[in-house]
Amino acid sequence: MLSPIIPTGLDPAFLAGMTDPDYRKATGLSQSSLKEFLISPAHYLASTEQKREATKAMNLGSAFHAELLQTEPTDFYAVKRKVDGRSKEGKAYNDEFAIENAGKVVIDQDEHQMIKSMAGGVISHPKANELMQGLTHRETALFGTFPAQAGQVRMKGLIDGYNQDTGDIIDLKSCESASPADARKTIWDRRYDIQVCQYSWLMESAGKPMNNFYFIFVEKNPPWAVSVVKINPNSLLKSCEKWVDAIERFAHCQVTGNYPAYSDQVIEITL
Repeated sequence: MLSPIIPTGLDPAFLAGMTDPDYRKATGLSQSSLKEFLISPAHYLASTEQKREATKAMNLGSAFHAELLQTEPTDFYAVKRKVDGRSKEGKAYNDEFAIENAGKVVIDQDEHQMIKSMAGGVISHPKANELMQGLTHRETALFGTFPAQAGQVRMKGLIDGYNQDTGDIIDLKSCESASPADARKTIWDRRYDIQVCQYSWLMESAGKPMNNFYFIFVEKNPPWAVSVVKINPNSLLKSCEKWVDAIERFAHCQVTGNYPAYSDQVIEITL
């Protein structure tokens, strides 16, 4: 899938069943961190020094992923009733809920109904359902070392789903609009193409069959519409060239310890 000029990674690892906290603590440059680096090396460095609290949208996304990818989804998220925390009964409920569901993502009843409906949208979509039913691996961690010119860079990724028989990867994306035009814009704006390059490279480095990378976009409102999207191969090759260039620049920053922001020189722009 990738260009033959892109080197194969060293010391690859394909680890099924790794928990999200363990993955996040593991050494490696993730695709999300690399996107920060594409803004500027200084932005990447700042992102590593900030402790980010999970937002409501992030919690909803985690619960949605668990609903579709885990055998026992409620082992990963808990649904909390709306109660008056000022009352004795409400305070007792809140305290008991916190103890019983420590470590889980917490969503409310409306959000629970939302992710159930979104999951139903995926199941009702012929291609999306076919891809989900064919998965042989779910939420699998990947690691590999990129042999950049300035020095080695440890890379990592966490794929939503993989079918080893067909060599297909799927990635679930909740969204406001799953229309083809909006899906294209979202992929470009959020640089999901970088994600495809990195995960494909990690899979090939691990010696796993790699064929297609599918995004399953699911709307968060009725009619819970779904689009299954993949990036044109020619477009992807261009993205992967930029991905390699970014890693080479990251390796240089890693060796020198210098993570600059924007240019130190005057930048002339055209209006």
